[in-house]
Amino acid sequence: MNYVTEFKKFITGQYLTKGLRITVGAILPAWILYKFNLLSVGIALPLGALMVSLTDSPGPIHHRRNGMLASNILNFIVAIIIGYTRNYPWLLAIELTVLSFFLSFIGIYGNRTNAIGLIAIIVIVLNIDVHYAQERVISDALFMLGGGIWYMLLSLLLYSLKPYRLIQQALGECIMLTASYLKTKSKLYKGNVVYDEVYKELLPLQISIHHQQEQLRELLFKARGFTRESTTRGRILLMMFIDSVDLFEQVMTSQQNYKSLHEYFKEGNILEQFRQLILETANELDKIGLVIQSGFPSRDTDSLNTLIKETEDAFVAYRDAFLKPGNLEGFISLRHILNSVKDIADRIKRLHKYTAYSSEADKEIKHEIDAEHFVSRQEFDLKLLAENFSLKSNIFRHSLRVSLCILAGYIIAQFLPFGHGYWILLTIVTILKPAYSISKKRNVERLLGTLTGAGAGFLLLYNVQTDTVLFGVMIIVMIIGYSFLQIQYSISVAAITVYVLLAFHFLHPADFKSLATDRVIDTAIGSAISFTAAFFFLPRWEREQVNEYIHKLMEANLQYFSTVARAFYTVAAEVNVYKIARKDTYVALANLSDAFQRLLSEPKNKTRQVQLLHHLVVSNHMLTSHIATLGMYMQSLAPRYHSDAFRSVADSIEWQMQRGIALSQNSGSGVTDLTEKGFAQIRDIVQDLLTQRVSELTEGAANSNVRKTLSGFKTITDQFELIYTITIDINNVLRKLKNVIDK
Repeated sequence: MNYVTEFKKFITGQYLTKGLRITVGAILPAWILYKFNLLSVGIALPLGALMVSLTDSPGPIHHRRNGMLASNILNFIVAIIIGYTRNYPWLLAIELTVLSFFLSFIGIYGNRTNAIGLIAIIVIVLNIDVHYAQERVISDALFMLGGGIWYMLLSLLLYSLKPYRLIQQALGECIMLTASYLKTKSKLYKGNVVYDEVYKELLPLQISIHHQQEQLRELLFKARGFTRESTTRGRILLMMFIDSVDLFEQVMTSQQNYKSLHEYFKEGNILEQFRQLILETANELDKIGLVIQSGFPSRDTDSLNTLIKETEDAFVAYRDAFLKPGNLEGFISLRHILNSVKDIADRIKRLHKYTAYSSEADKEIKHEIDAEHFVSRQEFDLKLLAENFSLKSNIFRHSLRVSLCILAGYIIAQFLPFGHGYWILLTIVTILKPAYSISKKRNVERLLGTLTGAGAGFLLLYNVQTDTVLFGVMIIVMIIGYSFLQIQYSISVAAITVYVLLAFHFLHPADFKSLATDRVIDTAIGSAISFTAAFFFLPRWEREQVNEYIHKLMEANLQYFSTVARAFYTVAAEVNVYKIARKDTYVALANLSDAFQRLLSEPKNKTRQVQLLHHLVVSNHMLTSHIATLGMYMQSLAPRYHSDAFRSVADSIEWQMQRGIALSQNSGSGVTDLTEKGFAQIRDIVQDLLTQRVSELTEGAANSNVRKTLSGFKTITDQFELIYTITIDINNVLRKLKNVIDK
């Protein structure tokens, strides 16, 4: 790992930017109040800024503004409600139960609404243990509202100064993740490769890339008028995103039958040379992603093109030395891998050109984007609440779980002679998630982070007595805490624990040993309640939902394949239709992969046939990659090799995919037709071309029209064959899983 590069990625990325924004938004008003000796009176001001900042997630600026405005209003209301009722434990218990359920339940409207509800619950919790007089309820609520408005104005101001910064950061990160995906794929060219291990590494990367692409679609396509952006920078960023999605598809199009490749090329080191070329391509992609994220123009050194030329020369020399009728098909595949790398290199060169944001690059943008079809819209329809008000709904179960856990935590806190009761409730709120696996992971990370942070805070306060130094450390750990909140939760919790201990030191200098001990104990109690509820109270195990994910993916694969295949025997689909089908498939694949990753963290007695599910996920990943490869050939080869013989091939594959859909719905008896009749005509064509080409090689003919025709037909047919074979394999796995999923 190059630590310098990783450090550059972090300091130029969106997470540090957010950490700095949150820290400035909360610390600046706190520092001003501290200077005027008013911090104890107006502590709700920086608290209000901090609370609203945590709802300021990436997205179109009007969504961010509306979300922060809603959070301010909601926080103000619940602060007043709790402020006037916190002295009545029985009434407060009812309010906690009802409000926490409702505020969790509104998360059904999306991530931003979920964050707003979660922060409102935290505001409720923080107002429970306040010991100020009742006459301060309104003033504290107004201070909190003022702090929230201050942060909202700060965030909007920063956006107006650099409106494209977040898009550049998200886009750069997406491209760097694609580079990591390509680096991982290069391992498939190693000798003695363990294919399952490589695919295990690819799946989480594919999920991360999907999440980044969805974030970019939100930023670009939901922003009012962005797809009709008149500025050069805005239009180029849009084109860069489109290119990044196509680039990821090109990375997936290098999918081949790697076992066969290793069989064909046991002699020499040609596959190792290809691996080095792919690694260098990934490194170049990594560099361009970092440059885009940083916001500076890049310079194309042409080193990648030089290496491509060297690899091409090595390929020709190797072909001249080792080509024979038995490995002819392998050389055809290797040639197309080289062509795919060339295509990626051309796109990287174009991205280099785009980073200058020049008017020349702007001229390449020639079409409007039909944005409506590339993003999902969430309407605030009350019917959605009614439809999900049932134990069948995962969000309903989660909301019920949260409300009862908070009630249990509140009751337990009333009987404890120590600590700050709200820390128990804060732990519950931040740990409990709809999925058991995420709650379990959060539980462990929060406990470890709290222990680490408490120990670090103890050592710091014990050895440092200078308030200036402690204040500087508090700012640093606060930046770290909120920068790592989404990427390394345990580090975030450790840093926030140190920050909390230091903040209490400034507010109420006291026995920090007791304070640290109380936080650890309260966190442990909250973790125990959360773990118990996540495991025993209305859990929704992934095995209960995996059938739905499989079914959606099978339908998406069928639509994607049909859209691509038709170009080889009839009129090609419109570009937007193809891209929508591609996006839907990637989303469905990411959802299934994500569900499988969560399933692995669940108790063993709650999971069945994990190996079969893993086989299914990997096979679907391979299937999507081969369809993507066929999609690239659709653009380059379909016009030249258009043939009605591909119609029966496509029909055979679509029939098998429909059988898969039936199996995913727990209907049908499985695959019975394995005659592959639809392939007879196209196989005869390829075999005739192979026979002619072998004769030419025997006679010493290196280049001919037959060679070119064979290369195209064989390449396309191979992808259809692989898609068919993988589909059969998927259906057989689905048939084995059918009875297991029903149980």
